[in-house]
Amino acid sequence: MWNQCIRRFSQETITKMKRIYYAALAALAALSTGHVAAAPTDQPVYIYLYATVSDHINLDMTEDRLRHILPMAQKYRQMHPEAHINATILFSGAVSRALQERNPQTHILDFVKDYLHRGIIEVGYDGTDEPTYTIRPTLVFTENLSPEECWQLRQKIASEFLTQARDPLTGAPAAGDGGLKEMQAVFGPAATLKGIELALKTDRAHGRYFAKGDVPGPIPGGVMSIPGIYREIGGDTETLQALRPYNTTAIIFGVPAVNPAQIPGYGESVSHFGELMSPVLEAAPEIYWQDYVLRISEASRNVRPVKAFNGVEALKTLFSKVSRAKLHVIQVELGAPEAYLTPAFVKSAPNAPLKYAYDHPQSPKLPAEDLLAAADVTAAWNREDDLLRWLSGEFFPANAGSRVVDSADLKAMAGSSTGFTVSTASLQAQLVALMNIWHHDTFTPSYLKVDDHFLSLAEWFQVMTDELAEFHRTGKLPPSVKVVRVRGPIYLATGHGPNIGEVKLEDLATLCADIAAPLHDDSSNEIPKNAIPSVITLNGTKVNPAQVLRMMAQALADMTPQKLIPIKMTYTLDELGGAAPRSRPLGYDGFVWTLKPAPLQTALAK
Repeated sequence: MWNQCIRRFSQETITKMKRIYYAALAALAALSTGHVAAAPTDQPVYIYLYATVSDHINLDMTEDRLRHILPMAQKYRQMHPEAHINATILFSGAVSRALQERNPQTHILDFVKDYLHRGIIEVGYDGTDEPTYTIRPTLVFTENLSPEECWQLRQKIASEFLTQARDPLTGAPAAGDGGLKEMQAVFGPAATLKGIELALKTDRAHGRYFAKGDVPGPIPGGVMSIPGIYREIGGDTETLQALRPYNTTAIIFGVPAVNPAQIPGYGESVSHFGELMSPVLEAAPEIYWQDYVLRISEASRNVRPVKAFNGVEALKTLFSKVSRAKLHVIQVELGAPEAYLTPAFVKSAPNAPLKYAYDHPQSPKLPAEDLLAAADVTAAWNREDDLLRWLSGEFFPANAGSRVVDSADLKAMAGSSTGFTVSTASLQAQLVALMNIWHHDTFTPSYLKVDDHFLSLAEWFQVMTDELAEFHRTGKLPPSVKVVRVRGPIYLATGHGPNIGEVKLEDLATLCADIAAPLHDDSSNEIPKNAIPSVITLNGTKVNPAQVLRMMAQALADMTPQKLIPIKMTYTLDELGGAAPRSRPLGYDGFVWTLKPAPLQTALAK
């Protein structure tokens, strides 16, 4: 039997579940999230300019890219200050060390730091291409691990990946620091993190149909599972715990444009997830909160990153497909290494230069025949220049509010995910309206909007727990409650729980008084103490946290003394959680309880 830590649902099961989620929750989502009609005018487009610098082998090409990207950003920043041109340069730990070692010869590190100190760029970390794709800290689960043991293993592997030095060609552990820790030692704190998904040794569907003749042996035709090293996608709470000693302020790349975990139905999941994350005009499908960290997705419906060397027409084509009824944050990659490579070599693998180096450690540098002629590379840089000229000189002036944003801008515009208060009167008003339509539906809303703030399921649970805990202590509800960081369940119950029994208001309030204090304890650097309980015993009956959330909502909507509150079956996975692209088994997707939209206030940009 597959271990619980890595088992996944079949595609048929996933499809059936999604149909249930989407049909059952439409009415609830519309009420609790405050959906509004699209504005008649086009909404702004924010452009996130970035470059990934991770090739620590072909350093001449790496340095040439940097010496083009940074002056180009400075030129258009000076020409069009109203466009706020700023680029985020993402470095791997391996390339950070290589540039530091090269600095005495070419002063490339001094060159980059000069632009950083003058505010023309910000720096980030990208672990995608750290050595190597197959030899790196990797999750290998064994049979019968508990949820806590799975958590501890993931955090251990995350810590090794973020800090461990590795041989630049073989990936074998080496002395010293590596990963994020090395990158920050060279450049300072990362403003953005990318490529920190954990590697997992498992089987995945290959992604294409195999005929019987394609594979040896007597197996029938069909989709064949291929063993290998795959990147997880979705939850990363354990990695965030491993990050606490090193970086707690960076934003993190969210939903990728590619499908690294071979998830069935990935494209539609990405699209629907983005739509649920943008219920108001100020919310972009590509920006959201997860585990109290701001995320920036590469993809939403019709949105994918654009490589600047493809020129103005590539960006215009994307804009023509994107709904301008919503605010969007679209990523444009500057100085992509593909601009130096022959098309055939580019198609051989993602980041083909490093794949070639890792496969040929004895002679890792690119063969000359795989490089484009100098004239072709110059033409690619000219197309990038044209794109930035068109954006800053034509598109932004013609589209009010549109501009370039960086990580600092997005953080400022999104504000804080917690730390605010919600009034009890406003909360109760929302709950009264919600209970009037919830009735016998077995799914929770994805989030709740109170006093112009969105509450994730975890925050909603915490707020109501504090309300009823105060009622237990004093006999009355508080005027308001502060929203704090609460983690999703360590293990997410997969069933709907019992559908029989009743609970008195006083018994529910007693339960809340018992569980409220741990929800405020965010001190642990390992398994969180402030996680929503996975299973809760109420008057001798074991129920899941979604059932308790529902009972608390019903109690606060009608605080009639001696009222009996029915225990109703309720699933722990809501529509948003069902749509979220994720590769883990459902039980280990407790992070979905922390998902919520992140509206952007343009006036707060730096």
